[in-house]
Amino acid sequence: MFLKFFEFHMSSGVFIDAPSELVWRIVEDAERWPEWSKGCTEVWGAPIGKSWCADHKFGFKLRMACRNVPFSVTISRIDSGRLIEWRSTKFSITAVRSISIESDGDGCRVMDRKHFSSTLLPIRLTYPRWLIRQMTESWLGDMKAEAELSK
Repeated sequence: MFLKFFEFHMSSGVFIDAPSELVWRIVEDAERWPEWSKGCTEVWGAPIGKSWCADHKFGFKLRMACRNVPFSVTISRIDSGRLIEWRSTKFSITAVRSISIESDGDGCRVMDRKHFSSTLLPIRLTYPRWLIRQMTESWLGDMKAEAELSK
């Protein structure tokens, strides 16, 4: 029980009525995230085009509770066209996020998975689950709208 206070997993998904190749291009064009995502306000040092690779570091600011909070992340895994995973540590909390894209008929399914852990802080106080869920659902909804308008 003690560990659960310092760790949680979250997973959300969305069906997008657009080809997985188009959705992947939207994800890998990180410099444009602030143009279509209400929650992302700035991106810096992002890989350009197909240069996504493990150990690349980049950053972004997310709007959280009416503030722009900077995050520096390191790509930990990439399967071009299908999966990207990155990790970051902030306030002693390590977050691992993976975004996967799978073809599904004429469209695709995007899954956004997060794992938060800390040995010092109770995560629910720093990153309330309801806020992370709201931000994730907003991100996926914005991505869906961008992809479906672009097809």
